[in-house]
Amino acid sequence: MNGVLFKEFVKDALRSIQRAKMRSALTLLGVVFGIAAVITMMGIGEGAQKTVLEEISGMGLQNIIVYSIKPATVDKGTEAAGGLLLNYGLKKTDVAQIAASLPEVDLCEAMVVDQQPIFRGRKFESKTLGVPERYFSLMNGEVRRGRGIAAADDFGKNPVAVLNPLAASIVAGQGSPVGELIKVGVHYYKVVGVVEVPAQDAEPYIYIPHATAMSRYGQVVIKKDAGQFSVSKVEVGQLIVHVPMGGDIRAVASVVMRILDRNHINNDYAMTVPLKLLESRQRTQQVLNLVLVTIAAISLLVGGIGIMNIMLANVTERIPEIGIRIAVGATKQDIMMQFLAETMTLSLAGGVIGCLLGLGLVPIASHFMGWDGVVTLTSVVVSLCVSVAVGLIFGTAPAMRAARLDPGVALKSE
Repeated sequence: MNGVLFKEFVKDALRSIQRAKMRSALTLLGVVFGIAAVITMMGIGEGAQKTVLEEISGMGLQNIIVYSIKPATVDKGTEAAGGLLLNYGLKKTDVAQIAASLPEVDLCEAMVVDQQPIFRGRKFESKTLGVPERYFSLMNGEVRRGRGIAAADDFGKNPVAVLNPLAASIVAGQGSPVGELIKVGVHYYKVVGVVEVPAQDAEPYIYIPHATAMSRYGQVVIKKDAGQFSVSKVEVGQLIVHVPMGGDIRAVASVVMRILDRNHINNDYAMTVPLKLLESRQRTQQVLNLVLVTIAAISLLVGGIGIMNIMLANVTERIPEIGIRIAVGATKQDIMMQFLAETMTLSLAGGVIGCLLGLGLVPIASHFMGWDGVVTLTSVVVSLCVSVAVGLIFGTAPAMRAARLDPGVALKSE
């Protein structure tokens, strides 16, 4: 087929669509909503996947993070400060065994400070960690204001603190907290910076030098509640096991778990492997994407059936016109291409309108879903190709019916 003939087919299709505006608009609706559903679903799926990837990647895909947790039953073997000593969580011996079994990994300890933070006499909720300088680099931390914790702070046991953005907003609102004094327990700290740690941005966090935390608070925490003392001892609150690039994270995680399972029969630890978590979330997301695309495909199927029904009615209505075209020399291929061009023009127009509608629906859906939708060029191109395919597939039957009409019967029809 030459270009001139193709152009004539398209012009004829546009004239036919213009003659029956209402019918054409109703025919478009199925494709418009189907394509809008495809764009919206793909945008939501991409946005969800991006959000999950950022959240889990923020924990460091090369890291294995182990936490001390208080189990249902703990060792209460000794008396301390008028109460029973609850001894649980990770031990220094665990760290030594992991280091001996896995000499290639980098181990970083953090201390959980179980003390109430106070700013200008007002208590506020925040977690406090005693961390060394390299903690932030292992956890993909990024300095937003001031500076992070330096090696000199740890060496000198300096009374300085770094806040994450959420804790900073509690202390200083929209301003900078750098230079402010905060109190953790009975000790004061000068805020020297704000550091964003992606894995911990959902909660307020205060970071102080690890050596400062150890010297001021120690491993034993004494609490008084309703006249009774509660005394607990946790040697290592949090341990980051950083696997070098190229290392087998799953194998390292297996070794760490074997060591800890052997040493902790009370299950007083929890372990997070971001890489495994990411893989699990990606598999879940793939299933979700498949469901979303299936729903959108059903919408397109309904739209395609609508196009086919309208075009079959169109063929019946235009039987005399078809007979005249055949009588003046039009071939079966010409008749078929004429109706296919009309169907595909309708579906392509529906695809374009559907894409525009989908682009408008994605931010609205994102507002209610709680994450940013992402519309990619691929999703737009795929949607337009699908709309053309819908026109081709569902327009073939009406076009073939028109091409097979007997010219004599068609001319006698009214």
